[in-house]
Amino acid sequence: MTRVVVVDDHAVVRSGLAGLMAATDDLECVGDAANGADALELVARVDPDVVVLDLSMPTMDGIALTRALRRSGQDVRILILTSFGDAERVIDALRAGADGYLLKECEAEEILAGVRAVAAGRAPLDPTVARELISNVRESPSGILSDRERQVLEMMRTGHPNKSIARRLQISERTVKAHVTHIFQRIGVSDRTQAALWAERHLPADHPPWSAA
Repeated sequence: MTRVVVVDDHAVVRSGLAGLMAATDDLECVGDAANGADALELVARVDPDVVVLDLSMPTMDGIALTRALRRSGQDVRILILTSFGDAERVIDALRAGADGYLLKECEAEEILAGVRAVAAGRAPLDPTVARELISNVRESPSGILSDRERQVLEMMRTGHPNKSIARRLQISERTVKAHVTHIFQRIGVSDRTQAALWAERHLPADHPPWSAA
């Protein structure tokens, strides 16, 4: 029997998923939570095999919860079940440690199959999400970054410190620091030198260094 925890801020979704699993012979919903903070405590207490979770939740969202679960060291598989299929969110979730990613528009049997797949060590990916990722990668490796993040990275490549970037882009230095953190996470580097080298390889040579956007 695969033990599952469901995390979603909508009660109807939680009860619906629990009902789906109750009708199977191999899946059991052993608990549910309405936000990531409650889910952390619940997972530690009931030790499930799989956590099925939404991305958009109060207190602690799905990506933050995924990171927290991975940091906890618990041996649990994570399946994202959400309404958001844009490449940026998918990449963030997978980088955080999600094992699979499905959209809520899936048929019930597809969701159950996704739970079974992650429990077995596979990585189910919604076809719509897969197409979005393929399109994103084909466009450019830098497509994993937002327009603003590409602006910040380009200025980092040319040696601008955060204060200078903030002044030129007319944003706060705190916002620049947040962008830099996200850039490091998304391109898989740990410092500005590595980020600059990544930019040399992946950003177009004629990419505008910044704009007022």
